Amino acid sequence: MNSDYNNEDKPDMRDHEPGSMLPNPGEGGPVYPGDNGMMEDHTPVIPLPNPGEGGPVYPGNMNGDQMFPGGGNMNGETGGNNPIENILSGLVGTIITTYPRPNIPCRFCPSGNTAFGVVRFLNAASNYNPFKIYINANMVVDQLNYAEVTEYEKVASGNRTITVMGENGYIYIQKQIAIPQNRAITIAIINTESGLDLFVINDEECRKPLQTGCIRVCNLAVNSGPLNVVIGQQYINFMNVAYKEVTDFKNIWPGDYNFYVSRSRGMARPYMTGNVLLSSTIGIDMNVSYTIYLFHWNLSSPDAVRALIVEEH
Repeated sequence: MNSDYNNEDKPDMRDHEPGSMLPNPGEGGPVYPGDNGMMEDHTPVIPLPNPGEGGPVYPGNMNGDQMFPGGGNMNGETGGNNPIENILSGLVGTIITTYPRPNIPCRFCPSGNTAFGVVRFLNAASNYNPFKIYINANMVVDQLNYAEVTEYEKVASGNRTITVMGENGYIYIQKQIAIPQNRAITIAIINTESGLDLFVINDEECRKPLQTGCIRVCNLAVNSGPLNVVIGQQYINFMNVAYKEVTDFKNIWPGDYNFYVSRSRGMARPYMTGNVLLSSTIGIDMNVSYTIYLFHWNLSSPDAVRALIVEEH
């Protein structure tokens, strides 16, 4: 049996809080190189007594068995290297597709284990360098950039230790996350008032009667307060969506729509108030679900909100 999921000798990680942001994000301690790249019986080392202040981590499989980000650059599209210009001009970019593929292997399950869920990671943390991500001792993401989302991976269900660290080994977060059986979740790296944290989003399926699509909103913008998203000039409204709130899905007819993100409360036509933080377009396909993730591209301004649209399963 794979020892990566043997938690009998593993200290309890649940009392550790996310570390605070450093003056220069991404700076920290070394990475423990292991025994010639062999993974047997190694798990990430627990952070120092003050969580977030570094500590070495064994880097997992040194043979390159990792999951790479599954789509797009900071614009959410292929090509282009000026995300700020695109955001200011209201362009969101291509929708990222990361639905679970059928019959994908369970790379992080003990031999013979049939109890698993599917997991993907979203980097919604502004002002940080790319992250490495581990599930127990297994590296699942070698470089997850801001505004990128990975493909789903099958992971053995139960409590698993998730480690988020900088490219040079600095541990930002190390905590246990419950992986539900036979369900899909997104684990988002988010900004908080004190640094970074992990936020779990249940990726439930949505019923699509009459060949409609489905859409929902997830607000991960820590400094912006409740946000409104209006699609198609009040055709679909998501009002006062609080920080870390995930709305229910709503059915929507296939087609191309303008959508508007604002902070103004109770207005009838947000696209006419002058309070719009972001406006763009979205194309809805039949029998497909979408999540509009909202988060910051600049923490110094509560108005600096961007949208990342991800196609669901």
